[in-house]
Amino acid sequence: MRLGIGFNADVSVRELLNYAVESEELGYESFWIHEHSFGRDAVSVLASSALFTSRINLGVACLTPYTRHPMVLAQTLSTLQETSQGRMKLALGSGFPMRLDLLGIRHEKPIGAIKDTIEICRRIWEGGTLTYNGSNFNLKNVRSLTGGAVSKIPIYVAGWKKQMLNLTGKLGDGYIAKGGESVASISKIVSDIASAAERHGRNIGDIDVGAYLLTYVGDSKKEALERARSDPFVNYMLAVQDDYLYEGTGIDPEKKKPIAQNYFAGKIEESSSFVSDEMLEAFTLVGTEQDVYSRVLELCKRGLNLPILQPISMKPADVRRVLRAGSAMINEESRLLERAN
Repeated sequence: MRLGIGFNADVSVRELLNYAVESEELGYESFWIHEHSFGRDAVSVLASSALFTSRINLGVACLTPYTRHPMVLAQTLSTLQETSQGRMKLALGSGFPMRLDLLGIRHEKPIGAIKDTIEICRRIWEGGTLTYNGSNFNLKNVRSLTGGAVSKIPIYVAGWKKQMLNLTGKLGDGYIAKGGESVASISKIVSDIASAAERHGRNIGDIDVGAYLLTYVGDSKKEALERARSDPFVNYMLAVQDDYLYEGTGIDPEKKKPIAQNYFAGKIEESSSFVSDEMLEAFTLVGTEQDVYSRVLELCKRGLNLPILQPISMKPADVRRVLRAGSAMINEESRLLERAN
């Protein structure tokens, strides 16, 4: 099984480096850092991780061309690819509009911005001189002074609008879904990408579909549900979850309103009281190691081929429970493969 592990970079750099090394030792396919505004930057963490590991792939999900010009992204990833000796993966997204507004950054034509960036990065990585006229970005006689990338850097699209899925089918090497998707929504994502790929003469089998999966592992299902229910990040995620995701799982979106009202008023205990087991079962992977394993297998049957476990709790003991659960999945899948052969 190809299994990734992902973090929000909301713990210290030293802890993240330790998790990168441990993930490699446990057999994970990739180690992902999700960069969100005003925290630690993912690039610095992954540059350090590249020097402390030797086999595991390193993914950044996601960077936006609104805060890093496509040429800067091309240079950055080319440098990271050299540092890691060919282990980088780049996920591109448009970023959160409200956070860009806080910075006074205009963010028109997000689909065009991602398309331009994919094309510019790939051309720069080829090592030639580039003149490019896009919907958002223009370059004139630009060439990387260090030459092309040492090897191919796969580009994933990270965005949940229909147009982003179409862009993935047309140009993307892969797709990364945000944390909190359900089995039903992952199935729809895969179907939409497959349809777009077919329209552009491509095959869904050539596109790596990944997703962050919010995960908490406990000694029992009951304990895990209770711990997840009281977690502030889970409450936030359920408060801002799109209505269509609730509807797709058969949950009335109105049920999120008291969660949001209490969460944004700073009343986490009251907010938690409205978080149902049904919501947690739909949008998170919560339970024993076997419960989490079963849910991953269900998602893979719907077309997900790169599950990325994201620990809900960042307490070291809870993170390591998730790491061990993933390792057990990897080992079990290896045993099953050996038997089949």
